[in-house]
This record gives sequence, structure tokens and C-alpha cells, in this order.
Amino acid sequence: MDKLEGLPKRSLIKKWLKCGYVDNRIFHPTNSGTPQGGIISPLLANIALDGLQEVISEKCKIDYTTRSRGKTINKKKEVDKYRFARYADDFVITSQTKENLEEIIPRVEKWLRKRGLELNREKTKIRNIIEEGFSFLGFQIQQRKTKTLRLDSKRYKKKARKMLKNLKPNAIRIPTPNAKIREEICYSCIITPDQEEVKRFLKEIRSILKNEARALNTEDVIKKLNPKIRGWLNYYRFVCSKKTFNNVRYKILSSIYRYLKRQHPKKAWKWIKRKYFKTIDKDTLNFFTISSGKRKKEEILVNAAKDVPIIRFEKVKGNSSPFDPDLKEYWKKRKTKWGKSKFAKGSKYEKVYIHQKGICPICNLPIELDDNFEVHHTIPIKGGGNSETKNLQILHSHCHKAKHKKLHQDT
Repeated sequence: MDKLEGLPKRSLIKKWLKCGYVDNRIFHPTNSGTPQGGIISPLLANIALDGLQEVISEKCKIDYTTRSRGKTINKKKEVDKYRFARYADDFVITSQTKENLEEIIPRVEKWLRKRGLELNREKTKIRNIIEEGFSFLGFQIQQRKTKTLRLDSKRYKKKARKMLKNLKPNAIRIPTPNAKIREEICYSCIITPDQEEVKRFLKEIRSILKNEARALNTEDVIKKLNPKIRGWLNYYRFVCSKKTFNNVRYKILSSIYRYLKRQHPKKAWKWIKRKYFKTIDKDTLNFFTISSGKRKKEEILVNAAKDVPIIRFEKVKGNSSPFDPDLKEYWKKRKTKWGKSKFAKGSKYEKVYIHQKGICPICNLPIELDDNFEVHHTIPIKGGGNSETKNLQILHSHCHKAKHKKLHQDT
């Protein structure tokens, strides 16, 4: 609480710590600490650990070579000795040598002790990113060998130069000591979903199908599974997940087949396939049903391999902050670019957004991607309207409410 001294909301946070919590409609008082998973925990972690990045900010000089007019020149450049990434109370420190990391740990421990904190010994480990990698926030991060370039003769030089141009920006080139055959082994940082998290997710899906789905019809099963599957896919869509997504889709469909076999033990696979599965895009088999509502629309399970496309994340430039007024244009362009990914590519909602040029027609202000926005039907469905592109508008949530309020007053 000492770091909150002078903040106007200090008393509110103090009350928040003592307010207790409700689980399954039962009140549990908070006598000490914070409840596991409570929303105040990450807030307090951010307050307590703010400034840790300054403790490890240190520069060092490294040797590198370059060529000029056919000559090799040895040079030195100044780089960050450590790299730091933190999310709430989880953080990672990277460096080029094991000795650097062994040197920084005591400094971090000393800084934490001043705040009444300590490192978790079970989770604090030094890992070689090439040999074993490390897990962080559900992702497995590892340097992997991508290419081996032979540079020993004219035959390979032209090909090698072309390959070097096509390497990813984060590729590392390590010359081999063999003088007769000059080679450069190239490594790239590959980020994939952590396999433990994949197993945990599939276990959760199987648990739903085995326990909760017994009392549900097919439509409700799909409605229960879709948000969980889509949420998991959206979390991992920004890394190298294609292979994992295909594997997850296969495992989910296998679990669904076993669930249907329990529901219809005397029926053959052909009957189950004809009743519960539909071929989509000519070659993709998926679990579906017809809804029981008036519109009788199809309810289809999310296809993990196709419905959520992989999108490569673009790193924020330098230390750019969204609160910096000088970088307003940069963040606007970035949000607009990434905002289109909220709509499926080529969908009618994306077409409406493009047609409006990203502007709300009610207030004439840009629709930012972190804004709350809703889809408005110009002619209501009850009044004979439809969900075609021409009849849709994307509005800010408050503009949408104001629009409906005005319509009710006019009628």
C-alpha cells in the first residue's frame, strides 16, 4: 500500500482488499491476501512491479562484422544487455549469455524484497532458448534451425545471398568452425501454443461432452462449445498455430463422434454421419444441426482449421505508447489495420465498415477498435428488413442507443 500513497483511489483499493468474494452464491470473507483469479490481483501486481524494467536496463557492446568494398570490417555496437517482458506478475528476462542472467537474479531479488515480494523458486529457471526454449503465458518460445547455407564455392554464393534476403528479420546466423566447408546455420524464433495448454483445453472439451452434454440437445451442445473453441483459437491465432489447430480440430471431432456414439450406441457411423455431420467447402466435414427456432437456421461447430485464420502480429515500434499524443496517427492506423481482423475477411460486417470508411454515421467520429460498437438494421427485422449489407450500419454503442430512443419517441 506504500506505493499507493498520494493516489486518490487508495482508500477504495484498501476496501476492495477486505470486501471478500462470492463463489456459487456463497460469500467468503477475505482475511488476508487476494482471492485466486480476482481482478484486483493484476492491478496490484502492476503497481508493485512498476519500475522493475529500470533495474535491468543496461547496455553492452557486442562485436560484429560487415563488408565494404570486398573487405571484412570488425565493428562494435551498443545493444541492450537484457530484454524484459512482463504481464501482471509473470515476467521473462532474456540475455545473450547464462552469466548475464546469473548476475541479474540477485539484483531482481533485492529489488523485490524492498516491496515485500520474492521470486517463485519453482518457476524461476534459466533456460537455453535453442536447446529447450521456455513457456510464457501459454506459449512455447524457442529458437529453431531454419536453414543451413553453404558458402564454400561460387556455386552456392549466389543461392546463399538470395536465401539470406528471404530470412526473417529475427533470424540468427551462426558461422560453423569448419574452414573447408563454410556454412552458416540460421535460427529463427518460433512461437507455438504450449502443449500442456493444448492438453488442458482438449480435456475441458471432453469433460463438457462427457458430463454436461448428456442433458443437452445438439443445438445447445454446439452453442456451448463454440464460444470456448473460438476464444481459445483467437488467443493463439497470432503465432505459429496452423499445425496445432489442425490437430485440435481432429481431436475435437473424435471426441464428438464418441459422444454421439454414446447417445446412439446401436447406430452405425454412416447413420451418425448423415444425421449430424455436413460437408462444407466440398471437402470439410463438420458437426451441425438445424436450430429449433422459427428461422430454422443451421448451427455449425467452429472449424478450428479454417474459421479462425492465422494473423501475424506486428510488433509495436520501439517504446511507442498509445497515450503519447505525438503518436496518435500511428496508433489510429495500427488500430484500423488490426480492427479489420475482428470481422471475418470478406464478411458483410467488414464490407459495411469499409463502406462507412470507418466513420459512425450518427456522430461522424471514427469507430476505433477499442470502442464499443454495434450493428444497426436501418429497416428493423420486424418491419420487413433483412441482414443484407445495404440494410446494416455499424454504430458506436451509445449512438445506437440514442438512435433507438429517438425512433421510439417518433413512434
